[in-house]
Amino acid sequence: MAEAVPSTSEVSENLDADDFICSVCQEIFQTPVRTQDCQHVFCRKCLLKAIKVTGAHCPFCRGELRKWERSMPLRASDLEMKMRNHSLDCTYCGKRVKLSYMRLHYKACKSYMEEFGTAPKDSKPQSDPFAIKQLGKTYKCPLCPQGNFNRKALLDHCNVIHYSEVVEAVCPICVSLPGGDPAQTTKNFVAHLNLRHQFNYEDYMNVNLDEDAQFQAAVEKSCEASN
Repeated sequence: MAEAVPSTSEVSENLDADDFICSVCQEIFQTPVRTQDCQHVFCRKCLLKAIKVTGAHCPFCRGELRKWERSMPLRASDLEMKMRNHSLDCTYCGKRVKLSYMRLHYKACKSYMEEFGTAPKDSKPQSDPFAIKQLGKTYKCPLCPQGNFNRKALLDHCNVIHYSEVVEAVCPICVSLPGGDPAQTTKNFVAHLNLRHQFNYEDYMNVNLDEDAQFQAAVEKSCEASN
């Protein structure tokens, strides 16, 4: 007699929340990535931060990472799919939430904020959790209608919301730099952000140098800062 196949709802109910917890931040995965050799999964941001602090090793087993994993780790697309399709109860308020939106839910969950003392001074909801109103340069995301991002907020927004998208677009940060060309596009905008805009060029600019020399000096200084 053929074995009964569990329904989708039964599979959802049998999910173990521990399978979706990052061992670095101890929270639900946000943009999960998997190491190539040891197959351990982390939040993308957690893995990249761990690499900066401890070197190119898996934070869980200390296995060596491949060179390309140090800047563009492999997406755990199978886990992302499970997180999009299944829900679990929020540990703090009990609300049923899709796993892929759990971290965003925490930003509006009063019980979570009370638990960790992160309640904002202004209780008015924001349209986007990465939107930051500030003086100075802000940018609009070229991949969606969201705007009012500083450089860091735009990077975080794209890594969470658009990480899986390979889209040609004009980089608003590049356009704002001296000599920026508003017609110049990059074939993979999110990858471009991660490779070129992990730091503020203007923090390292020397007005006494020509543009090419300024750019080279900025790259060298940023490498020193990340070591």
